Order: sequence, then C-alpha cells, then structure tokens
Amino acid sequence: MPALATTHSLNDYSKLNISTYRNQLKQTKQDFIEFNYSYRGKAYNYSIQVSKTPCNYGHYRHWWLCPKCSSRTSVLYCAGTYVCRHCIGANYQTQLQQPIDRIYSKLNAIRARMGWQVGVIHGIGERPKGMHHSTYNRLLNEYEQLTDKLLRTFKQ
Repeated sequence: MPALATTHSLNDYSKLNISTYRNQLKQTKQDFIEFNYSYRGKAYNYSIQVSKTPCNYGHYRHWWLCPKCSSRTSVLYCAGTYVCRHCIGANYQTQLQQPIDRIYSKLNAIRARMGWQVGVIHGIGERPKGMHHSTYNRLLNEYEQLTDKLLRTFKQ
C-alpha cells in the first residue's frame, strides 16, 4: 500500500530546471552557477556545479551536479539548499496514490482520451472521429474492466 498523503511529494518543493539556465551556460561557458536567495528567513549563498554531455548530433546537454551526492540531474528541489530528488527523499505524486485513486485516475484518462465527460456517473459516449475501431474496443474493454473492479471494491 502506498504511503498516506502525510508524506511529502515533489510537488511540495520549488524546483530548479537546468533548461532555464541553458542560454546563460552557453554564453558564459562556466561549469558552475552562483545562487543567492533566502529560504524561511535564512540566507543562502553558494554555487552549483554543472556538467555537460555531448549529444549524438553535436552540441551539449547540461546537467546539475547535486551538491549533496554529486549525481547528474536536470532538476533540483529546494529544501534549504537545492538537492536532487533522491537526496530530498520525496516521492512523485502518483507514488502516493491509494489503489482506489489509481483506478479513478485510469478511468478519467480513458474518458479524456475518448472525449467523454469526466466522471464515472456519466454514460459512455460514442467512438471519437478518426479513432480505429480496434483502439476504441480495447479502451472500452479496459474501461469496463476498471469500472467492474471499482464496483467490486465498494461491495467489499
């Protein structure tokens, strides 16, 4: 069973994408970026190392090096200092979903793909224009299996 909602997810932290600093890294050719900010009343002033890897067709892809574990990552999360998701110890939002919530998410994803109104109580709509019959039948079968599973969950 997944952890309850009291556990922090990565959505609870502000994040720092390497892509926002791409132009600055190309122009300066530095292998670090300086950061000055305050977090919960405490001032922080430090630099974060940057590495780069060659791409298949030329140029380079830049990565942050986590200040705590030195692993290469494209996103750092702020918990005082900016660190990678492994060092922060938080999970993705979907990892914290309960089994019943996961069923609802799958049902809503199928309804959205079919162009139907969101919500289990609404009826099944028509096949979307341009969708193959085999795809429609597969999604419809999956939808019916999930609704049966949901009904069995409530009967217990």
